[in-house]
Amino acid sequence: MKLLVEGATERRLIPQLMKARGVAWDDADIGTRVPRIVSLGGVTNILKRGAFSTEFKSSSFKSTSLERLGVIVDANGNASGRWEAIRQRCASDLPDMGDLPEQIPAGGFVRQRADGSWLGVWIMPDNRQQGAVEEFLLDLTPDDATELVEYARHSVDGARQRGAPLRDEDFTKSVVHTWLAWQDEPGPQLHVAVMRRLLDPQHPQSQPFVSWFTRLFEPAYSTADSASGTEPD
Repeated sequence: MKLLVEGATERRLIPQLMKARGVAWDDADIGTRVPRIVSLGGVTNILKRGAFSTEFKSSSFKSTSLERLGVIVDANGNASGRWEAIRQRCASDLPDMGDLPEQIPAGGFVRQRADGSWLGVWIMPDNRQQGAVEEFLLDLTPDDATELVEYARHSVDGARQRGAPLRDEDFTKSVVHTWLAWQDEPGPQLHVAVMRRLLDPQHPQSQPFVSWFTRLFEPAYSTADSASGTEPD
């Protein structure tokens, strides 16, 4: 089983999030009971022609019946446009997956293919809003941090008004890292912030993603302490 992501942030973050939700994520089980997470350096590489079919074919020699491919991409400014690109890629690469719904389900996409393998797609942050993994993580800040997070947002906005050349699409990323810069032992990487519980993996806002992940990569997560929907559709 394999999970394709855009960058190193997701590659480091997801194991820590799932470990915190009760999944035994051991190096010896990577590729079998837990997915091998591969960073492809951007959405263009994930969605290039033949990428999906190549991934399924490359693992067809394995004797295991758990052939599962997950894809996580950022919505950036257009979640529906990103989903449409994925639909088109599936239609061209995977003939049996040419009838994907016009809109990705709010809880993420998971479907079994004709040959018994599985495909799953999640569009960060929540399959609906524009943004990226940082928007997802901002929702995991503890409730008692709300005032400080809002001050970080105000500070970043003030910096832009004073000439900071921050792109609109990077605003939330800057807010998250500004807030983390104010912590004891300031400026941890995002996966470390999850490990330290500065970002709360048990926050209810993480549940839809956890449920999608467990549905796709079941049965490895049957013991996850707080996941729901662990049986594939």
